Amino acid sequence: MIDVPAVEHLDPFSAAYAWVHRHLWMVGWWLGGRAVVFAAAAASSRSVGALHTWDARWYRIVASNGYLLVPGQQSDPAFFPLYPVLLRVVHAIGIGYAAAGVASANVAFPVALVAFHALTRELLGDAIARRATVYLAIFPLGYVFSMAYPESLVLAAIALAGVSALRGRWGLAAAAAAGAALARPEGVLVTLPLLVAAWQGRSRLTPVRSGVALGSVLAAAGGFAAYPLYLDRVLHDPTAWSRAERAWGRRFTPFGAVRAVQHLPQSFAGDHWVARDVAATVCYLLLLAAAARAGAPRAWLAVGAAIVVLPLFSGSFTSIGRFGLIAPPIFWGLAWLGRNRMADYGLRVASIALLVAATATVPLAFP
Repeated sequence: MIDVPAVEHLDPFSAAYAWVHRHLWMVGWWLGGRAVVFAAAAASSRSVGALHTWDARWYRIVASNGYLLVPGQQSDPAFFPLYPVLLRVVHAIGIGYAAAGVASANVAFPVALVAFHALTRELLGDAIARRATVYLAIFPLGYVFSMAYPESLVLAAIALAGVSALRGRWGLAAAAAAGAALARPEGVLVTLPLLVAAWQGRSRLTPVRSGVALGSVLAAAGGFAAYPLYLDRVLHDPTAWSRAERAWGRRFTPFGAVRAVQHLPQSFAGDHWVARDVAATVCYLLLLAAAARAGAPRAWLAVGAAIVVLPLFSGSFTSIGRFGLIAPPIFWGLAWLGRNRMADYGLRVASIALLVAATATVPLAFP
């Protein structure tokens, strides 16, 4: 996925150096954004311990002990397996689980930035790609990309699958799509843009390549299906994920979105932080509309809308602010809003200020 200059006489080292030189701006925004997050976390709790709180505890439990379903109680089959596997691998080299979680997320994030920039440039051009990547690096809720959570990994996998498919690298697209679905259930949604890419490029595919492309399209569904099969093997219950979700207050029904809205007064009374996720939901939907104005492909808009809207059918707004971070079109919408210099400058300043404020609230809330 490295974009090397189209100059044949460059040796591999020179090509790599040229690529790094062209992308130093991205490194700067990544480091700057993460410095803001770590400084705000340290200032608010006198340590960066806030970055491995909340659901990070459950990922550590899965990584260290495996899955255990406790009927009727919150339990860890609600959490998909790829990120805990990564934690276990990093822990094996002598790093504690908490540090491994934070380190894995922060290492995966620059990969996500590079893949996201490449995908956006393929679809919408250089200008939007650069702005969208900057906004992603400093997005107000982007402190999650530095927490011991899988969002960095999932965004990297989704973007990598998308750009690989556009470039005809179907084997890499398959691996990334399967990884996305094994890290979070929303990862399976990348199937749609992969299907569109395969269909649009079908005339250029040989029979063998067509088979590989088809396998890539199905890879995310395969990764998603592998999880209940694994739960059946270790817990003798392929429905353990959905049963665990019910204990967390999530039960998907056709009228779940209606119930989520109707129960907002009770939700606010029990947890004022729900307002954050309600505001994020509205903001994300508006940004998806802006992404449509920017010319974002319909398949990707559908993915973004599904990532934001489908959780509502569980009957709750909780955590939608975090879930939306893995939807690329949201940042394309921001980039469209920042298309003139003053708007771009304002969005950057506001994003950094809100990122500081949002990170500082992490020790105060449990979503």
